[in-house]
Amino acid sequence: MILSRRSPLFLKYIILERIAKGSLAFLIGIGGLSLGPVRLNHLLYHWAQNLNIDTDNAFTGQIFRKTGLVGPNMLMIISVGGVVYGLLNLVVAWGLHRRFRWAEYMTIIEISALIPLEVYAMHSHFSNWRLGAFVLNVLIVIYLLKNRQLFHGIHETADSVDPA
Repeated sequence: MILSRRSPLFLKYIILERIAKGSLAFLIGIGGLSLGPVRLNHLLYHWAQNLNIDTDNAFTGQIFRKTGLVGPNMLMIISVGGVVYGLLNLVVAWGLHRRFRWAEYMTIIEISALIPLEVYAMHSHFSNWRLGAFVLNVLIVIYLLKNRQLFHGIHETADSVDPA
């Protein structure tokens, strides 16, 4: 079974999920930083015209209006936040791979902090995707709490090395 104590298969899923989330956030942040001081709605309008997308559509008009609220400074702040969040997820994925206890704690704290927001989102707009994300995050927290023997602290590694 995936969630059994002897199988670290679910831990490998958590590591891959952290790598995917971190890489995506990092790349989006770098992409936002590479735009420089540009208005996001003007850029999207230009792309829509080049791709022959109907710019007079109500849906695209709503996107242009909402992205018009994001100025160049806000885009820079969001992009830097995306880069930092991406790097943090990649470091946590590395820590989980190396089975460091701090990475386990960081994962538990992050996912546990988001669970109330997921409950609120499901309450306001229920969907099967949100329910699936909620169940998966609860399973991740339960798995990490139950399988604490998979992880070791920094000082425990020096004691466990066999000198022979």
